[in-house]
Amino acid sequence: MPLKETQPIKILHLISTLDVGGAEKNLCRLVFSMDNASYTSVVVSMTDVGPVGKKIMENGFPVHALNMKKGFPDPRGIYHLKKLVSHYQPDIIQCWMYHANLFGLLFCHKRPLVWNIRCSDMDLSRYGFVYKYTVKAGAFFSKIPDVVIANSFAGKEFHERLGYNPRRWEVFTNGFDTDLFRFDKGSGKQIRLESGISMTAPVIGLIARFDPMKDHATFINAACLLLKTHPDAHFVLAGKNIETKNQSIMKHLLEASQRDHFHLLGQRDDIPQIISALDIATSSSWGEGLPNTIGEAMATGIPCVVTDAGDSRELVGDTGVVVPTRDPAALCDAWVKLIEAGVDVRREMGIRARNRIEKHFSLDTAVESYQDLYQKIITATMQKKTA
Repeated sequence: MPLKETQPIKILHLISTLDVGGAEKNLCRLVFSMDNASYTSVVVSMTDVGPVGKKIMENGFPVHALNMKKGFPDPRGIYHLKKLVSHYQPDIIQCWMYHANLFGLLFCHKRPLVWNIRCSDMDLSRYGFVYKYTVKAGAFFSKIPDVVIANSFAGKEFHERLGYNPRRWEVFTNGFDTDLFRFDKGSGKQIRLESGISMTAPVIGLIARFDPMKDHATFINAACLLLKTHPDAHFVLAGKNIETKNQSIMKHLLEASQRDHFHLLGQRDDIPQIISALDIATSSSWGEGLPNTIGEAMATGIPCVVTDAGDSRELVGDTGVVVPTRDPAALCDAWVKLIEAGVDVRREMGIRARNRIEKHFSLDTAVESYQDLYQKIITATMQKKTA
């Protein structure tokens, strides 16, 4: 809903990184899709500009990098951000992810602050001290921001158990661009040709950065089980650090009898084309909020098998298959059922999946939620000033 005021609301988006990831992609989609006559955006990365930042810049939006090293507080970053806040005079500071949430606290004394959290059911023992401290410190300071946004109800509940107790919670599910993500048979065929995969082979994909919560080990273990009964199956993995020089990935693949059936594509910018090459998309995570790549696969018309993490069950509804987390056998069994169901059944599931995204998880709905929130925050701020 556009504002009636002549001056647009100015949003400064502060994010921990602008690498390729779920939060980064959601920020990018939001900035591109907001009503530019009523809302203006500037994006600030605590680290470098990154690939997502470059994309935002190419589309005409200002992007700045504080060039701080991950995990190391740098006073120069505070000074740099202070200058940017002074220059742009934002009406609202919108933070994305844990480190940015805490960093934004330094600049909220004169303007509204919004936090954004993306995860659920995290096993903090799998992460370093700085990350664990940052997540837990967020609970202590969670009453300061005007609003805390979670992208899933599971994420909200998980953070409440950690002690997060904000003045106001909002749950805004991710929205997906059904114009960008749509099935393209030609692109899918080209990806298969490039990877040396037969046009008739069943192809299962996992698109996720290498991170403990994404649980690539369970995916690979399930794949090894599937190859025992379906030796023609292939597995496409894409995302940051998904490459042969990743020793953790290769350690798991050492147990695979057909390593040439695993295709490690690394970080790619042609994800819509890769998804079109799949017969089944998968999330094997145990710590999701609401998985972007599954929503993107559904929008593309690809049936999905997901672990019961975060709001994944609510995302796929009756258009996919949900299995327990950390259970390779269950994941393998779900793949077998979809493979043996045949092409027509998978195609029908994919059509229903796309319809579900269009009806319940559209990009327009997500953008409208943010715009309405920003307008309400500014209205409340103006009322306080005139009271």
